[in-house]
Amino acid sequence: MNINPVGQVVINNDFEGIIPDFKNTNNEEQIKQIEKSHLSDKNYSKEELDKSLKKLNKFLEDDKVHAEYSVHKDLKSVMIKIVDDSTKKVILEIPPKKILDMVASMCKQVGLLDKRA
Repeated sequence: MNINPVGQVVINNDFEGIIPDFKNTNNEEQIKQIEKSHLSDKNYSKEELDKSLKKLNKFLEDDKVHAEYSVHKDLKSVMIKIVDDSTKKVILEIPPKKILDMVASMCKQVGLLDKRA
């Protein structure tokens, strides 16, 4: 019995479209570029968050729920919770705190976050 290969798998590591000059840098510079591009999306003022949350809560009034936000202690990312007004039970959390805790734990293990934070 002869087994012939069906095809060839090609992995393309071309990051040029995502971050300019990504191929021409070392790993530390690549990490800094990614962090810089990622952090630029996170600059929200408290006033902007409060204003957006007020609009969202106005929209959610009829459903007897409200939204609240918090900031993850390690990753400093914003989390939004939808809470039932009568039971005070969290209906939805975006992104889930458990996921952010897991990501923070992995980052601490590989040294990307300070373990004392």
